[in-house]
Amino acid sequence: MDHLLVTPADASQLLATRLRAARKRRSWTQAELAERSGVSIATIARMEQSGQGQVHSLLAVCAALGHLRDFEALLRPPEPRTLDDLRRSRA
Repeated sequence: MDHLLVTPADASQLLATRLRAARKRRSWTQAELAERSGVSIATIARMEQSGQGQVHSLLAVCAALGHLRDFEALLRPPEPRTLDDLRRSRA
């Protein structure tokens, strides 16, 4: 998948695949993840199938899987590339 041409649908499917893989690495069933995260089994199944769900549910699931800190970089401002960018970032 070319990261420059990723659509929301592509990102959702990638999220679904990665959530399922993270759960399976821990050898947890969907029911175990649901219990640990406080999210329903139906929500876990939907997230693993389509990558769709509420942000709060996603955060709860990621916390249970030990990936909550991954969200720190989600909307981080880009690193300055020029001296002018650096000056603007400090203003």
